[in-house]
Amino acid sequence: MKVSFYFVLWLLAWMPSILLDIPFLNKYGFLFAVVIVILTNVVVAKLLKKQIEYQEFCEGTAIMEMAYNNDYKQYKRQSSLRMIAYTLNFVYILLFFIAMFLLFSDVPLIDYILWGVFTLWTGLASLYHIISYIKVVKDGKIVLNKRERDLFMAYKAERDTCTLEDILRPLRPKYYKAMNVANSIFAVLSIIIGLLTFSFLYAFRGESDAELIEISLIIYAALAVYFGIKDLLNTSNSQKYLLLLFSCILAALLYMPLINYCNKNILTAYIGGYSSLSYDAKSNLVQETIRVNDIENFDYTDERKYSILKLSEEGMKELLRKIIRVNAEYHVVYRDSLGKEQVITIAPSELKEIYHQTKSELDILLEGLKLFLDGIDALDEGATNVYDDGKYILIEMTPNYPAQTGGDEIFSLIVNSIKECFNVADFGRGLKVRMFYDNSQFNECILSLEDLTKEKEDTDNQIK
Repeated sequence: MKVSFYFVLWLLAWMPSILLDIPFLNKYGFLFAVVIVILTNVVVAKLLKKQIEYQEFCEGTAIMEMAYNNDYKQYKRQSSLRMIAYTLNFVYILLFFIAMFLLFSDVPLIDYILWGVFTLWTGLASLYHIISYIKVVKDGKIVLNKRERDLFMAYKAERDTCTLEDILRPLRPKYYKAMNVANSIFAVLSIIIGLLTFSFLYAFRGESDAELIEISLIIYAALAVYFGIKDLLNTSNSQKYLLLLFSCILAALLYMPLINYCNKNILTAYIGGYSSLSYDAKSNLVQETIRVNDIENFDYTDERKYSILKLSEEGMKELLRKIIRVNAEYHVVYRDSLGKEQVITIAPSELKEIYHQTKSELDILLEGLKLFLDGIDALDEGATNVYDDGKYILIEMTPNYPAQTGGDEIFSLIVNSIKECFNVADFGRGLKVRMFYDNSQFNECILSLEDLTKEKEDTDNQIK
């Protein structure tokens, strides 16, 4: 079988350890894949012994034909391509081997041994082809080893009396055409695998810090496409160019469903780190559940604004990006102890707007404070101003009641609520809160950045 067959076989051998939640396969997936590939190779070699020998003979005659025609240019080109392919394969395996040491901590010892053997093996093969290519370039002619020279003498004697087709046709075994069709199918699949790997790497660029893995996969994808095209064009299938076009079209058609499937799995795993969030992949819905004591006086408009502000924070960008990728809807569900609910719906188009908004974290804080103050019943119909002077966050309130109506208690409650709900010190600012009454009296609280920081530290120490 041709090289593209093994690209497909390796992927199929890996699939059980990727898709099945079996501890042994998850841990020893590489060993399992190696065993499957070796056993499959032994079975195929036994069942298709004559066909594979004939295929290897055809590949050997290609070199003999170059020597017979003294086609040095084509021979040099083939030697160059072999050198590049073997070298890239070595680099791919070497980078992955290095990444195992640098990026992973739970790799079984057998994996290190196997990858080490493969690295050494491909390194020696790469070195051999580099030396061979240098010799071809240096000699400026077709260079055959002793075995090839002996074969060439017999080949030349026969070739002088007949065509290449006359040599090959009588030796062609039964069912060779069937194997040729199988090679074409595996070549198409190899091209699709390579193209999809390129697409996945582009779609998920920046998702991982494992640059070595990404580079090795780029090389893997390039080799899969190269050998797929090479093996497809080298078959005797008359429809090979149509198959090449078909493989590109099929890769394009598979791209969106597979990317969407992966994005949903990534979102599911990411949301698993949030206790209040859940994701239903079937309905494509992300739900945030917030427990409240009483839902009777629920203000839908204000709570919706709060939810949008919360999603606008820098810390929510990664979650938003993953939600947008699957075009999911976002629900915020407020639920009280009796099971009553109020649901806030944020559409995918709104999530995109939130993600691309340019508000600073300080702007979001000021908006949040304004919303918080506007929702206080004691300030209903009163004026509130919230702004930043570079040193303090200033809050000015004008309530709708005179100073003697419990103003001091309400003022203290508001100040304490602001300190508890908003981390003003995180923005490098102090806090000034003023409440002006219609009888020209006012309350004022000034807390410097140092005061807020100390209060926060004391609170954290008490919690510990």
